[in-house]
Amino acid sequence: MKKAVVTPGEVVAYAEEFETKGAVYNTGYEYRAATLGIAAYDPKTHTAVVKPTRKPPIPQPGTVVYCQVTSKGRRAYQLRCFAVEEGRSLADMKYTITGVLPHFFSDGELGIGDYIRAKVVSTYGPPIIVSIRGPTYGAVLSRCPKCGTVLKRRGMTLYCPNCSTEVKRKLAVGYYTG
Repeated sequence: MKKAVVTPGEVVAYAEEFETKGAVYNTGYEYRAATLGIAAYDPKTHTAVVKPTRKPPIPQPGTVVYCQVTSKGRRAYQLRCFAVEEGRSLADMKYTITGVLPHFFSDGELGIGDYIRAKVVSTYGPPIIVSIRGPTYGAVLSRCPKCGTVLKRRGMTLYCPNCSTEVKRKLAVGYYTG
């Protein structure tokens, strides 16, 4: 297997020689590198794979992100995304990214200030579009809308131990119990 460093726009392979995967784009009969990366050529299977040297600055579709709800509109929630889930740990993003959670991608209600676990659906932005459909996605930490105390879970609802307010939220399986 032969490897080479490629720069954006550099010819990686020709269409009649290799099939390509990874960070490449097609310009007629030749494939060019889309990012700075390492090209690995396999002459037996006639494939060329370009792996970028850096992670993309915006989380890709399917990535799990943690966001805070900043506002609620008629059609969508506005979010501020600040962390990405990598394996079993969280990694802070270098910059916070704005996000949008349309109401048709949420199975329940959220409140302003809630911290949520969501999956990236589309990255034609920023803002990125996320979804909280599924049992592992939803609110992971919420505060009382009246007094600001962290809400505790009681069944499928949340209650405030300070002022006894009950609210309904779309909860993730790993909701913080305090």
